[in-house]
Amino acid sequence: MTSPSPQPPGQGQVRTCVGCRAKAPRSALVRVVLVPHTQRAVVDERTDAPGRGAWLHADRACLDRAERRRALPRALRSAGPVDLTAVTEWFSTLPSQT
Repeated sequence: MTSPSPQPPGQGQVRTCVGCRAKAPRSALVRVVLVPHTQRAVVDERTDAPGRGAWLHADRACLDRAERRRALPRALRSAGPVDLTAVTEWFSTLPSQT
């Protein structure tokens, strides 16, 4: 049995964006979680909400890709469709990236 390879110094924890599937430091991504006992997803800005989270770049293109691929419900292990209204509204407040 081999041990996992150590992370490069200074990189911190690495997560994968469910939209573009690129790996990035946790600090460069946004965490999305389900509100307990609902099918509504919200952005977890403090990254400390309980439960399973999905990670996205703070880029509308990654959210669009994740929606198109139905990646968020799968990553959150939701039993049915997920309401992404609050997440979409949060992304719309970001400055446009051109």
